[in-house]
Amino acid sequence: MKKYQIPKSSFLYKFSMRFLLLILIPIVIGWLIFIEAMNYFYADNLLTAQQISMEKSLSSLETSLYATSNAITALESNSEIVYYLDYYSNKPEMLYSLEKNIRSFCGNLYSMSPYLSGIKIYSDSPILLYSAPFEKMENLPLEKEQLDELLSSKPQESVWRVVMDEKKTFPSIYRYQKFYAYNYAKVIGYIEIKISPQIFSDYFELLDSLVGNPDSSITLYHNNAPIYSTDEQMESSISYSEIQNGYEMNYWKQTYENRLKIPELHFYLIRTGNLNDLNAAGEKVILTVISIVIVFLLLLILIYFSSVASLSKRILDFSSFIRHSDTDNLASYQPDPKYRADSDELALLINAYNEMITENTSLISKVQKMELLSQNARYQALQGQIHPHFIYGTLEAIRMTALQNKDREVASMIFSLSALIRYSISISPKAVTLKDEVEIASHYLNIQKIRFDERLEYEFSIDEELLSMELPSFILQPLLENAIIYGASNSLETCRLLVSVIRAEGTVTLKVSNSGLPITDERLKEVNDLLSGRLEPENFHGNRNGMALSNIRERLLIFFHGNASICMTCDGIYTSTVITIKNHF
Repeated sequence: MKKYQIPKSSFLYKFSMRFLLLILIPIVIGWLIFIEAMNYFYADNLLTAQQISMEKSLSSLETSLYATSNAITALESNSEIVYYLDYYSNKPEMLYSLEKNIRSFCGNLYSMSPYLSGIKIYSDSPILLYSAPFEKMENLPLEKEQLDELLSSKPQESVWRVVMDEKKTFPSIYRYQKFYAYNYAKVIGYIEIKISPQIFSDYFELLDSLVGNPDSSITLYHNNAPIYSTDEQMESSISYSEIQNGYEMNYWKQTYENRLKIPELHFYLIRTGNLNDLNAAGEKVILTVISIVIVFLLLLILIYFSSVASLSKRILDFSSFIRHSDTDNLASYQPDPKYRADSDELALLINAYNEMITENTSLISKVQKMELLSQNARYQALQGQIHPHFIYGTLEAIRMTALQNKDREVASMIFSLSALIRYSISISPKAVTLKDEVEIASHYLNIQKIRFDERLEYEFSIDEELLSMELPSFILQPLLENAIIYGASNSLETCRLLVSVIRAEGTVTLKVSNSGLPITDERLKEVNDLLSGRLEPENFHGNRNGMALSNIRERLLIFFHGNASICMTCDGIYTSTVITIKNHF
């Protein structure tokens, strides 16, 4: 059986690849970076805490070392030892003091300090009885540099000596200090205090309890040489002068170092280990969290791919239906019943497709009906062309007869009437120029002039640059007709008609004024309510319910996209209808 493979052009394949590249892989990489960052900060915080613990333990070691100061102070304060070194001159007195007081006093000092393991007092007096704890100066076990340092030291200053014992793990420490007579008048000897190696054993036990990492190794250095280490292979290339208290972490080598300096003894301590040992406890928690996240992520991936596969199947079904549809008889698509309750984008697309098919079917039916009506209209139009030609021919015959009878007034009137009829019959939704409107208005006024004779006078004031301006057809003639009906017809006096078209600051103003009987204030308000749209035409009291003016207003608003308005004004002499067209350049 041939194994099914998802084609690379399929919706499911593209979604799967984008999921892997844009979501899954970035999440895994981001999670790994997050884990590494958490490990780093965890190790950094842990090393900081361990460094603080080591420095606290160092203070305990220093306290134990400096506890020997109490023994030195006690020795300097003992009068028998001072007399022994400075005042006694015969052997019996010295022997008595030594056996009776001095040795018992030194024994008491041993019991006071657990780390005090030896006391010696060196002197260069030739009359002194040298017996423990007193030693000759020539037996002082110091090298020349250390001896010079001791001889030049100030009161309370000490010189330290470290001695390794092959039989013991830790070194012995010796502290040397000058022994002064009362009031520090003179040096009468030199004190040697031996500190037991047990002080280091106790210190490392304390250090292990505070730090608590058995996998780390600790090395103690003196004068740049290791004197004790829990790791036999441990070495350090760092000199004492370079050592500073603190820690260092090498994340690439996965190692760390805690460093501690004991300045008085020229000691420094280095604790080393592996970062993985530090993070062992944290990694267990992290691995648990990772396992939970992976299981949750796999569950989400399963749900995601199930949703994508379902969506892909719906898209394939829909596209297959469209491909196999009859182009001459498109039908609505009915999805699988289990997907009909879905309201996602694909469902909206299917609904839009079905609505388009329904509307398309309706439009096809309408187009078929329109074609039948169009054929009927073309037939009637052919018949209708006979009537205008008959009227034009008849008017032209009358005009020629008037000219033959030398009646030019009648001939002019017939010519203007013919022009008006042609213009009215040829009205279309297409725009005309202002020049066309002025010409037809002139013909109309020529007829009215013959009718009213001296009772009518008219004048045009047109900006010639505006003659090419486009506007709806039959705008001027209804305004002139309205002016004559309510102006010239209602007065026996001469009526002046003024037609002006001007432009100022991008606004064109077309005004038709008549000097006939002025309009009343009530009528003026009613007309302006009609022209502003506040009054419906059927509620307007006038000839033909004001349909002419209302029609002009509607056509202006449509043609100029709401940037035109019409109103009527009266200054007591002239009643004017004003059309204002804004933003016209």
